[in-house]
Amino acid sequence: MTMKPLPTGEEPPRGYETVVHLGTVDDTIHVHGSLLSQLSRGEMHEIEQLRGKALSQVVGYLGLSDEPLPFAAEKDIIPNKSSSDKIIFCARLNRQLVGYGFVVIDWPKHATWLIQHMIIDPDFRLKGIGSALVEKIEAYALESDIDAASIYAIPIQKSGIDFWRNHGYTKASETHLVHFRNLDHELIVYSKEIEPAAG
Repeated sequence: MTMKPLPTGEEPPRGYETVVHLGTVDDTIHVHGSLLSQLSRGEMHEIEQLRGKALSQVVGYLGLSDEPLPFAAEKDIIPNKSSSDKIIFCARLNRQLVGYGFVVIDWPKHATWLIQHMIIDPDFRLKGIGSALVEKIEAYALESDIDAASIYAIPIQKSGIDFWRNHGYTKASETHLVHFRNLDHELIVYSKEIEPAAG
């Protein structure tokens, strides 16, 4: 099997794009991945806008105050990781950003990819966008030339736990501490071992 290198931002979009059809041509979701360091200012602005819209509905579940948690701060929660260790998988519907997954490579250990968070536009929830993102991340982890034996995810609230369980993730026995905003936070993670399809 030929391994794919991580995206550099120079590839044509079809080189690493997943297309998911939800029913009609107008309901086609395109999912593509880019290194964090390759995002343009416009793309960063889109991400911040989507985060603001989505997180305004879940700050209570996250145990956060109304103080904004910008992407610029959250992208550096995991310590000792550069922008070359982080990939953004964006889901677009008719060119509109409707969701994204933020992945950290080799955390908490080698050959583990962490889906640190996924954000879905509240107007487009329950339309398969989260599933499309997870499937693309898993497929890309298998095809990449970066080792990936398992993927971790951090569920939020019961619906998040149900979502990850439905995708084959189980609660990991270990927990992990991260230091953020002068506090230590214990992360409870769900994990899934990934293997190439037989054949």
